[in-house]
Amino acid sequence: MNRGDIKTFDTKKHLTYMKDLGQGGTGDTHLFKDETTDMYFAVKKYVPKNKELIDEYYRRFVDEIKILLNISHPNVVRIYTYYLFPEHKTGFIQMEYIDGYSIDKFDPSLPWETKGWVDIFREVISAFGYLEQNHILHRDIRPANILIDNGGNVKVIDFGFGKQLDGNRQDENSVLLNWPVTEWPDELNQTDHEYDNRTEVYFVGTLFRRILEDDIDTFQFRHIIDKMTKVNPTERYRSFAEIANVLSAGVLGEIDFSDKQKEVYRNFASALVNRISDYKLKYSPINNVQVTLSKLEELIRLSSLEEYIQSNDLLINCFISGRYSYHPQLNVKVKTVIDFYKLLTSLTSSKQKILLDNIYNRLSLVRVDVDDLPF
Repeated sequence: MNRGDIKTFDTKKHLTYMKDLGQGGTGDTHLFKDETTDMYFAVKKYVPKNKELIDEYYRRFVDEIKILLNISHPNVVRIYTYYLFPEHKTGFIQMEYIDGYSIDKFDPSLPWETKGWVDIFREVISAFGYLEQNHILHRDIRPANILIDNGGNVKVIDFGFGKQLDGNRQDENSVLLNWPVTEWPDELNQTDHEYDNRTEVYFVGTLFRRILEDDIDTFQFRHIIDKMTKVNPTERYRSFAEIANVLSAGVLGEIDFSDKQKEVYRNFASALVNRISDYKLKYSPINNVQVTLSKLEELIRLSSLEEYIQSNDLLINCFISGRYSYHPQLNVKVKTVIDFYKLLTSLTSSKQKILLDNIYNRLSLVRVDVDDLPF
């Protein structure tokens, strides 16, 4: 075969129909058994609900395939393959079968459940944080689309109304498809219905507030849900990454960090945060361990013969990708940076994340200057 040649795989698969699994935003889903592998799959058939919008809905169905083929996360449904019939404006997606129930049916008091609401909350935030990192809006956040499998794991499903944003843009307008709430967030009361990651934060928070209605006062992360559900987006968390940072920051003392490790972290974190005056327009964390380690290595190399690092800008750039103002005084000791670097490289990946989440939680508290506009 030569590069560019098209090969047609037309061997038939034999799937045995088992039962109906319900309807989604753009199609009906059914359970099938693969007779070759004895595996069960959820197969979603595109079924247009509005014949006048058949082309638009078909494009959404294809978009769902593109989204699912490019993501992989333990708390997001997995897609295996697809079958498209564009001449008929229909098709099928063969997906992971989630044998379980919707999140509003979860009851941690049952003897077979091994997780509690704290675990479920963390997994949901992790899933939506991953989607956010990949610039994906789900746009159909309701209990039926967040499942708990029989192993107790969260699975976010149904991306029929999902949207892949362009690059780092988080301000795309979007249709309004979420489940009913008693109060809309302020951004959706505007005529242009601006729907972004902050809106997803609102609906996820509202979902948990509704589900935990009788136990919300005793829920460990009630303060986080309170902030997630602020109708004014400026008072709300700006992203799921920010929520994840707050969650990790809250467990720093619960994880087995030694007093010496905590001291190294605190000395470095204070030195870093005190160098920044404000962010310009928005807070833009790097949130990538390997990138941060690489930048710290370069900073240490350039300052290895000095007592104090010779560029506060290079230090801040190890953690921040956006624009900011910083204090010019050079009083951060090279030893402080080296000690932190040694600590970070000595930790497991999970502890590295906790440490950096704490750093980013501190950095998120620095003032954002929204008046620095070009016009």
